Amino acid sequence: MAARSLSAHDDGIPADGRAARGYRARIAVAAALLDLLNQAVVRPTAAEIAKHANVSLRLVFHHFKDVEAIYADAADLQFERLRPLIRPVSPSLPIGRRIEEFVRVRSDLHEAVTPVRRASMRLEPFSRVIKSRLSEVRAMTRAETRRVFDKELAATSRSSRRDTASALEAITAWETWEVMRAQQGLSALQARRAIARAISVLLGAK
Repeated sequence: MAARSLSAHDDGIPADGRAARGYRARIAVAAALLDLLNQAVVRPTAAEIAKHANVSLRLVFHHFKDVEAIYADAADLQFERLRPLIRPVSPSLPIGRRIEEFVRVRSDLHEAVTPVRRASMRLEPFSRVIKSRLSEVRAMTRAETRRVFDKELAATSRSSRRDTASALEAITAWETWEVMRAQQGLSALQARRAIARAISVLLGAK
């Protein structure tokens, strides 16, 4: 089957009736996988996915050659669902306002992806698709962090710029959010404040 990014919106559904039914079936299966991951089912089987989607196992493998293909569609659907939370922050804002907006956007995203990300982290060593998609996400978030704080990073000395950028990326990564929320027991608001404070100190913001 030719790859086609999934969207639950009507404008993403093919006009042809048969193709539309197949497309909706793929969405149902991908959504079922995401539901199971959100319910902390770490490695759902094809049979479990089919049952949750209320379709036959035969239909699943009619539309997907293997579980890796289901992961790929689930990743597309997850991105589509999270798209409203991915809001760009203007690098022209004053530093204090910029940190506040950036941390708000990033923490909302981290909180929304946490259940699926936890499962994905466990699956990453065993799945080529998940490893690739997580690498893409990490690259995207690193690039966005550098874009928003490029002015401050450019003002540092060349010798310290890489270290500062690496620290900034680590502070704002999902893994740090997970440590604060799951291990330190911070509320989302407390974690947001801690990250904002760490960015301010790192960049010398007042």
